[in-house]
Parts: sequence; structure tokens; C-alpha cells
Amino acid sequence: MPAASRRDAVILLGGLAGVGLAVDLLQRIPHVNTTTVALVLLLIVLATATFARLRVAVLTSVVSMLAFNFFFIQPVGSFFVADSQNWVVLGVFVAVSVVASQLSASAQERARARLAETLLASMSHDMRTPLTAIRIAIENLRGRLTDDERDAQSRAAQMEIERLSLLVENVLDMASIDAHAVKVERQWVTAGDVIDAAVAHVRQTLDGRRVRVDADGEREALIDPRLVSSALSHLLENAGRYSAPGGDIVVAGRVAPDGLHLSVTDQGPGLDPAEIERLFDRFYRGHAASPSTHGAGMGLTIARGLVNAAGGSVWAENVAGVGARFSLSVPATVRGATALG
Repeated sequence: MPAASRRDAVILLGGLAGVGLAVDLLQRIPHVNTTTVALVLLLIVLATATFARLRVAVLTSVVSMLAFNFFFIQPVGSFFVADSQNWVVLGVFVAVSVVASQLSASAQERARARLAETLLASMSHDMRTPLTAIRIAIENLRGRLTDDERDAQSRAAQMEIERLSLLVENVLDMASIDAHAVKVERQWVTAGDVIDAAVAHVRQTLDGRRVRVDADGEREALIDPRLVSSALSHLLENAGRYSAPGGDIVVAGRVAPDGLHLSVTDQGPGLDPAEIERLFDRFYRGHAASPSTHGAGMGLTIARGLVNAAGGSVWAENVAGVGARFSLSVPATVRGATALG
């Protein structure tokens, strides 16, 4: 079953369960007003419409109407409606719930279209720069160059290719997160293993920054090293973008009895307290981001999605007198590190 269909099925089951629970609780209230019943059931329909597609919301509204009729409209226990005024009540309930569902579905579609436009614009900008640099480097390599000049052009092309590869990986990771298709494959690793992989992955972004690693190797955690190191690489990439050249980036890691804990502390401008809650939102870029800062605003969102898929959490905070700190924690089974050789 496709991921979207599974999501709709889960939301539909949740909506129907909500209707059943609401009916059970409302029946316990003596002489409950039909207006109250209608409003409670309508609230469930609206909640369903907020998270699911139109057909799911409409189906939930129909079930709610039938429950409303059977349990609360005279004669109770029958779908027969004796009073013509109750037909009006049921008609209004269905009309309002369907219209609200349509409005919600329309709003979701417009939101997706804005996100698609934003992603396309950001991707176009971020892809154009490395592609242009690669083309120029290749053209230069065709000319007569000294060995040093040829090495410089080759390195420039390689750096831009790596940058382009990271951008493609970001898009693929975002697609997997959106489709709830992130696979978790756990292995025994130390905090240092995860940090080394993450630093190597974004070495270009960290160029010119001093990276200091403080990691223990006494314990191993049973986690998915690819997911966690990829998430950490996004935190490192973010620190590299907002740290001044020559500044220190401190990466700390430890395996505690409850799992793996990692953090990245930079010497950047710090975080605006008003923005901290939004930093992990899709395409959001803080006020400290300059127009020349690369990135589509996906990195922190992807980090959160990958860590959540691994069963962990990620958060941000300011460190007095230093800069910003981004931390992640992944609960895991822990054991003593095994010696090699």
C-alpha cells in the first residue's frame, strides 16, 4: 500500500475512533443538547480534514451524520427522522462538514503548491551555482595551464560536485521523510564513529573552520549509524555556514546508559530566542542568514526527520558567551565497546 494511502487509512481509523468515543461520552450526559453533539462531531470532522485528503474527511462526516441521527435524533436507535426540523439539522450538519472539508483540502493543496514553488526556486538557485562553477573549471582545464593551476581547477570542480551531491542527497532524504519511507538498520557504533562519518561527509562546508571533537569510545549504542551521522552532518553544515572563518566548532558525543547523545556548538551569532521554535520548520531560514548563504532551508528539517525516524529528538539552544548549540539524542541499547584486532 502506498505511503499516502496508509496515512489516510490511519487518519480515517483515528477519526472513526474519535466519533465512537465522542458518541459514548455524549450519551452519558443527561439531556444532552443536539447542538452540542453536532459541534463536537463537527470538531472531529474538521480535525480529520486538517490532516487527511478530502475523501477521508467526507467519509468521516457521513459516519458522523449517521451516528448523530441514530443515537441523538428522535426516535433514538433508528435512522428514521420523525421531525422535519431534524432533517434541517442533519442537512446543515452534512453541508457544513463537507464544505469545511473541501476548504481544508483546498488549503492543503495551496500549501503544497507554495512549498513546491519554494523548493523549485531554492533548488534552481543552489544547483545553478555549482553547475556553473563545474562548467567553468572544465573549460579552464581544456586550456594551457601549469600543474598548480590544473590542480586548483580540478579541486574546484571536485568541491562543486560534492556540493551538488549533497544537494541531491537532501532532496532524496526529504522525499523519504515525507513518504514515511525511512528505513532503520541498527548497528553497534561508538559516538566517535558517528562523528567521524559526519565530519567526513561535510568537510567542504567546514573548510576554514577548526573542528574539535570530544567523544568517548567506552560504550557502543545500537543505532542506525547512517541516519544519525547524516542528521549530525546537517547540524555540522549549519554550524559551518554561520561560523566565522577560523572559528571553532565543537562536536561532543557520548553513549550514556539511555542511548547516544551528540551536540554541535559553534561560535556564530547565536539564535534569536523568537526563532528557536521555527528553526526546524521546512524552508525556514533565520534572520542571521545572509542572501549569499547557501542552502534551501532543508538541512535542519531533514535532521529532525532522520532523528525522529531513528526514535530520537533534536533541539537548539544558545550557549552564553559562545554561540548556538544543536543537540540530538537517540535512545538505544548500550554495551561496552569491543576491542578490535
